[in-house]
Amino acid sequence: MQPVGFALLGALRVQRAGMAIELGAPRQRAVLVSLLLRPNAVIATDQLVDDLWGDEPPGSPVVALRSYISQLRKLLEPVREKPSLLLSQSGGYRIAVDPDRIDLWRVRQLHELAGSHPHRAREHLSDALSLWRGEPLADLPGPLMERERQRLAELRLTLQEECFALDHSPDHLPELEALAAEHPFRERLQALLIRSLHRSGRTAEARTVYASLHSRLAEHLGIEPGPDVTALRQLLDPDQLPNDPAHFTGRRTHVAAIARALTDRTTTSTTTTATGLRLVTVTGMAGVGKTALAVRAAHALRPDFPDGRLHADLRGADLVPASASDVLADFLTTLGIRPSAVPQDLPGRSALFRTVTTGKRLLILLDNARDDAQLQPLLPGSSDCAVLVTSRTALPGIPSVLRIALDVFSPQEAIGLLDSVIGAARRSAQHSDAEHLVEACGRLPLALRIAAARLAASPDQPIADLLRRLAEDREGLAEQVFALSYRLLPPPLATAFRRFAWVEPDIALASAAAVLDLPEYEAEHLAEALVDQALLESVGPGRYRFHDLVRAFARRTSLRLDEAERTTAHHRLLALLLTRARTAFALAVPGDPVADVFGEPAPRPVFTDLPDARRWARAETPGAVALAAAVASGAPDATAVRSAVDLLVALSPLGLGAFAGRAEEAARLLVATSEDGRDRAAEGRARFLLGTVLLGRARLDEAAEQAREAARACREADDPAVLRQALNDLGLIAQAQARHEEAITAFDAAAALAHRLGHRSGAVASTANAALSRVRSGHAEEAADTCRRLLSEPGGADAAMTAYVHYVLGLAHQELGQLDDSADQLRTCVDRAGHAGDQDRESAARSRLAEVLRLLGRVEEAVDEATRALRLATRGGRQRERALAHLVLAHAVAARGDHRTARTHAAQAHRLLSGLGAPESADARSLLTALATADGSITAVEQVTSAR
Repeated sequence: MQPVGFALLGALRVQRAGMAIELGAPRQRAVLVSLLLRPNAVIATDQLVDDLWGDEPPGSPVVALRSYISQLRKLLEPVREKPSLLLSQSGGYRIAVDPDRIDLWRVRQLHELAGSHPHRAREHLSDALSLWRGEPLADLPGPLMERERQRLAELRLTLQEECFALDHSPDHLPELEALAAEHPFRERLQALLIRSLHRSGRTAEARTVYASLHSRLAEHLGIEPGPDVTALRQLLDPDQLPNDPAHFTGRRTHVAAIARALTDRTTTSTTTTATGLRLVTVTGMAGVGKTALAVRAAHALRPDFPDGRLHADLRGADLVPASASDVLADFLTTLGIRPSAVPQDLPGRSALFRTVTTGKRLLILLDNARDDAQLQPLLPGSSDCAVLVTSRTALPGIPSVLRIALDVFSPQEAIGLLDSVIGAARRSAQHSDAEHLVEACGRLPLALRIAAARLAASPDQPIADLLRRLAEDREGLAEQVFALSYRLLPPPLATAFRRFAWVEPDIALASAAAVLDLPEYEAEHLAEALVDQALLESVGPGRYRFHDLVRAFARRTSLRLDEAERTTAHHRLLALLLTRARTAFALAVPGDPVADVFGEPAPRPVFTDLPDARRWARAETPGAVALAAAVASGAPDATAVRSAVDLLVALSPLGLGAFAGRAEEAARLLVATSEDGRDRAAEGRARFLLGTVLLGRARLDEAAEQAREAARACREADDPAVLRQALNDLGLIAQAQARHEEAITAFDAAAALAHRLGHRSGAVASTANAALSRVRSGHAEEAADTCRRLLSEPGGADAAMTAYVHYVLGLAHQELGQLDDSADQLRTCVDRAGHAGDQDRESAARSRLAEVLRLLGRVEEAVDEATRALRLATRGGRQRERALAHLVLAHAVAARGDHRTARTHAAQAHRLLSGLGAPESADARSLLTALATADGSITAVEQVTSAR
């Protein structure tokens, strides 16, 4: 008997010797196709039932299946007594057929040949596509048939795409356009159409297709086009940007600010000018890096301006600047206007440019502008466009959403530029000379780049040689320029110039008034006059700053004229800042008697509320730390040293940790100065301050040493308020090191001292801390009793502390196996912490709640809480809480059966916890190992290994 041929790529067709075989009902034909899709493989009866009926089988599906098989055998092999094609075998059925007799398998072979024989790929792909006769498996029922129809449609589309990619003939463009219209979200097909239109000279239509695709993807799917499509923008869009500058270093905040200003698509006045145009100006002295910054920012903004990037050097510093009319002619022709259609006059060209740019998202970089008059005709006519301008002048008549007055490099940026040119190894070997070199160049990018290039050209030249050549001329020049400017100042302005120099890094208006002993409005007048003289910079409303070189000159001048000027400025500034810091401290820690040791409160309200106080502290803490370090480093002055210590202690609950590096340096100086002056009270507070800073930096052993010394000094000096805080810190350190009995002793002592001082919130805090250590040391019942007592006492703690007590009580219930009670307490903590704005506590509570819910078997709730905890911890920047949230989330999703996601979170947790030296890192590693073992997964094993 002749072999049978099977065609699936259309309505099912079965033939023998050119004669069609009728196969009966649709379900019966579907049985045959189910076997043909897996030729020569045994398909279990249950699988065939699932293929045919899915979740809705008939009453006796196996009986029905046997009937279909019997009928098919009769139709396929009518004269055979024993079947040789459709066989029963091992609990299922198998069709014994050469795959070449099935058209689908022939398509797959041709597709493979196209890949392995590129010179004949077009022929093989065409042959494969010719086997399609219509919709595959048309009218056949069952879930398998539906899945296969979709898969085969995708296969045909892939083959067509590969064909179009190989055939650049315009003859196929109509077919490609029709196919792309049928599949508007298929990016590869749309990319092929865009490329083909462009090759055919229909670039404008290609841009329209691109823009339509971009809009569809964003509107319907919320995504951007992939790399295959975005790569085509270079074909379609004008791009006149200069090359991205080599050795570009630093300026990250400026690049980010420019990006925000030029891409914010809201219509508020802060993001657009009165005309709706988004325009940024970058101004500064020659050589400060304006062009490099603008070009780097423009390159970073490429994806946001798909219609093109225009650039012109306006040569504003030349004797004859660029003609705006010539620039417009270039822009217009670049945008597709025929040269013959470009108007001859400037107004006509400007008007046409505004018309052409309307509705386009263009980025226009106008470099080195001379003045407003040169720029005005070059501005586009669409709020969708953005303009980036550089100039040495201020350009006051140009409406800008952001004005950047570019300064010289920071020390780190300057060193980074040197590294990029001469190599980090060479610079590192001569680091001290390198630091002197960047300062000798004034950290001016142009000067530094030239110096670095000279070094690069002479690989064996020591930096010190170049430094010696530069130092004399550079320092002499700077001194001459500053001295001349200073001599021309009237006496009140000269005094302000000198005294402002003792305030750093910024000069708030209140600080300026304090060092001058003048009302704020008079101090502001003098500060603005110095800004006009370019001796001071305005960095924000009511805030000013010196360039470092200018400040150094001003300080030298001050010391030369009157050394007492520095001391007077420091004393006045300390008095102002300490009074305000005391008020802020009282708002942050209400009822804490430590506030009383800082002196009298401000005579009138300074802050409207705690957030206002925190904003002030965030702005003034850098200056306070610098002032404290300066006082500690200067001539011995016991009163000033004690005030400096108190100032930083008062700021410690208000975000001092954000400046921990400088704060540690200042605290160490204050400790040393207090020791030298034999002032035990100041030493005790300074050591407490240093211990607090070290605790915040997780340097626990050093923090413990300082806290113990602080407690000893405070006892000797009879300073109980600070002693209580030192004892509480000792407890926190011991708790973090799992020395819980020691922690309980310290916390209990701190709580007793707080009761004696009448410090209610301090007593609650230390008592709750002790309860937490009792939970962790096997005394959960006692801890629970303590928490319940704290919650029942009248005149309880504030919302944040109450949330903490509920948190500890929740942990106690968990330790006792009372999981429902634990969940209740932790939910209460979440609510209280959320109302108090305590994101750290809320994150911790949600993490623990997720763990409890998982243990209760409420896995989906656990995943939800852990996800929220991770989001809060990430936003708050607390690395330990973020790591623990990852770990809890890993456990939760593992319980849900999602081992892949669990491995990802467990690996993240292990990496973070290992970096912190936290004991929980072992838990994360154990989970990774368990997941790897459970899955037998190479990926899982690799994750465990990489997490070591």
